[in-house]
Amino acid sequence: MKYFIIAGEASGDLHASQLMKSIIAADAQAEFEFLGGNLMANVANKMPIIHYSSMAYMGFVEVAST
Repeated sequence: MKYFIIAGEASGDLHASQLMKSIIAADAQAEFEFLGGNLMANVANKMPIIHYSSMAYMGFVEVAST
């Protein structure tokens, strides 16, 4: 089955990578597309569509200017 998972910061990357490991244990043919980080990339053995570091903004001006 194909799965699409989104994690927007480091703790989400950690939890999503654990979820991906559990999915693989139940579905050996699992395929992932994801927005996330390095931990998810290590599990999926591929790079994310967008790394969370390029999605992370802090502060009112930074958010409003995007």
